[in-house]
This record gives sequence, C-alpha cells and structure tokens, in this order.
Amino acid sequence: MILAPFSALYGKAAGLRADWYASGRLTASALPRPAISVGNLTFGGTGKTPFVEFLARRLRFEGWRPAILSRGYGRRSRGVVVVGAGEGPLVSPEEGGDEPVALARATSGVIVVVGERRADAARRAADLGADLFLLDDGFQHLAVRRDVNLLLLDARDPFGGGRFPPAGRLREPIAAMGRADAILFTRVDRGAPGPEARAALARLAPRAPVFHARIRPTGLRDDHGAPLASDALATRRSLAVCGVANPAEFAATLAELGITPEQRLDFRDHQRYGRRQLARIRGAADRTGASLLVTTEKDAVKLAGKVPLPIVTVRLGVEVEESGFFGFLASRLPPRRETGP
Repeated sequence: MILAPFSALYGKAAGLRADWYASGRLTASALPRPAISVGNLTFGGTGKTPFVEFLARRLRFEGWRPAILSRGYGRRSRGVVVVGAGEGPLVSPEEGGDEPVALARATSGVIVVVGERRADAARRAADLGADLFLLDDGFQHLAVRRDVNLLLLDARDPFGGGRFPPAGRLREPIAAMGRADAILFTRVDRGAPGPEARAALARLAPRAPVFHARIRPTGLRDDHGAPLASDALATRRSLAVCGVANPAEFAATLAELGITPEQRLDFRDHQRYGRRQLARIRGAADRTGASLLVTTEKDAVKLAGKVPLPIVTVRLGVEVEESGFFGFLASRLPPRRETGP
C-alpha cells in the first residue's frame, strides 16, 4: 500500500508522455531507412533480445543489411558508439552495453549501434551501409517513427502483474497496446495467455494480428564459440551464473538442457561484475568444486577473462508458430533498395 501512490504517479507520467506524442505536442523524427521496433510493456522477461537476433538473422537472409539500434543500457559511455559493423563486437560491454555486445557477437553481417538518441544512431548505421533498422527495446522510444511496431508479451504474465514501479514491472498503461501493429505472445511453450489478456487485446488492439513464439535453448557454446554437446557436462561439476530480469527462466532453460548445476548464483539484471560479485563466484566455485561456469550470452561477454573457470554459454533461439509472420512484416515494409555494389 505504501508504494501505491508512487506507482500511480509513474503510470500517469508514462501515459501523459504517450498522449503528448499522439496529439502532436511532441513530434517523432523520421529515420533514413525503414524501421521495425521490438519492445514490451514490462521490464524484462519477454525474450526481446533473442527475438531481435532472430529478426536480424532472417532479414539478413532475405537480403537486407539490418542494423540493430539500442540505447545500450548499463554502458558507461555516452553518445553514439558502433558496437559492431558485422564482424563481431568492436568494443567492450562497458562501452557498448552487455546486450548489444552479445548481439554483435552472435550475428554476422549485422550492424549494431548504440546511442541515447536512436535517430543519431540510425544516421551512423546508415553511413555504415544499413538499409533497415531494428529498434531494440523501442516500444517506449516514441521520439522516432517506425514502419512496424512489434509488441512482445510473455504469454504467462503479459502485463507484469498490472502494477507500475516500484510496486510492479509494468512500464506504461496497458492501453499502450493500441500502438502495436502486431502482438507476439512469447514463451508459449511454457504457458498460454489467459482470457483476461485475450480480452484486453480484443478491446485495446482489435486490428493488430496476434502471433505466438517459442523461445528455446538451441545449444551450448564454449569459450571460443564452438558448439558443445550438453551431455559433455554430465560428468562435470558446473556453477550457473545469471544476471537477468527473470532468473527462473534461466533455471528452466538449464533443466530443459538436462544441466543440474551444483549451485546457481542470481544477480540483478545487467549486473556489472565487480570485485565483490567476482569474489562471490570464485567462492562458490571453490566450495562446489565446479570446473565449468554456465551462463547467459549477455553475462558471458562480461565475465570473459574475469573468472577462473571455462565459460559455457547457453544459446537461445526463436520460432514463430504462424507461417504468415514474415509475410506480415513484408507487407508493412517498402521494397528493399540497393545501397551499394
């Protein structure tokens, strides 16, 4: 009850900001290339980063030269930073942010640029040859226009309990769903959206097509990025470490892979691993006799070279159930144009 007034103020401010953009009191900047925004209504937990990677890979396959544009949450740098130009990360997680660096590491031929202002990041990406932008975590970034607005909702808890911070995880009023061009329920392999969520969609976003996506582990990678069979861990003691919004999801993923760590250490989302956190990891490794550290992709790029154990990274993949999803995207995008020889 103590937090209720603060949560109400947060929700009112978020709704007022959206209203100002909708009324024209605040204007959004046009981008030099077509743009697809991927975002959510809650803080963490919808599988946004693997979904952005999934889109980037597919669009690259279809002949686009996509650029992922991100704010680079948690980075210590300011301004526009080119995290990757298509051949792996060029900067550290401290400079580029953990998720952008992980995306640059996981995708080939995909540009990754971070910046507080996505319009500035877009211009830099266009200079590097990008012909399409993916706005990572762009649903609330109303300062730029987009051709497609994708809203991701966790199928089991689409509205984060229905409360705003500090009492809950909702980022803006549920009515914001009306801005979505399409809605994707994610993690449908772990649960289904309830009737209340379906009713809210029908009421607030009646014209938006609804798709369903699974987010599943696609395998493990060793320190050098080489595939590693999960049964290779069967005879090794492992320590699991994660700094994500929903540690229970990481635990469920490990169980799906048949991995039972000696201990799991959960840190806050986007954790910066300093002396205290690294000492905790080393202590747990010593106590358990672990010979491997299993972690997420965004944690792996921050822990590399800082822990005394080989790092095994869990890779995630996305599968959209409906075959018409990419046809829908194509219908909303202009024809691809050539940007170079």
